[in-house]
Amino acid sequence: MIAADAVTLGLLAGGRGERVGGCDKAWLPRRGRPAIDTLLQELTDAGFAARLASVRAPDLRWGERGFTCVQDRRPGQPGPLAGLEALASACRTPWLLVLPVDVFDLPANLFDQFASVAATRGAWLRDAGGLQPLVGLWPRGELHAAATSALDAGEATVHRALATLRPATLDISPARLGNANTPEAYDQTP
Repeated sequence: MIAADAVTLGLLAGGRGERVGGCDKAWLPRRGRPAIDTLLQELTDAGFAARLASVRAPDLRWGERGFTCVQDRRPGQPGPLAGLEALASACRTPWLLVLPVDVFDLPANLFDQFASVAATRGAWLRDAGGLQPLVGLWPRGELHAAATSALDAGEATVHRALATLRPATLDISPARLGNANTPEAYDQTP
């Protein structure tokens, strides 16, 4: 089984936030607190070795929560696959647990569940809504190579790029993850 001290927590938080008026979702209020704090409360911190956040621009609030900010290595915000590439490039542990900042209703002990199925290839999550390729536990080097290779070839679709790793699937059906992707998912948006 994969030990937590061999894992970096990586959050994808560098999107344009188009559906929420261009706001940074991490700092929008959900359940009375910034969305990032709500997510971290749901995620059992298993003692990860480090925390990274793929962001549009550095923000001191990330550092206050123990995260190091990383930015896409490619211009023009090419999407979440570029965020995965940036996280994997900055990661210094063998494994990277990746979550989007706008996910919620995580299963209890998510990391332990992933660690039990990931083996050497990594694992992604399937819920009642289908495959959730942005939620996964990945071997850092292989994730970096897959993301870079796909982006270099003009491929931006995450599930196609990561399928090359032949990951295991953590199936939590009939449960379903939440996705705070609209203004209604937050307490308020500007």
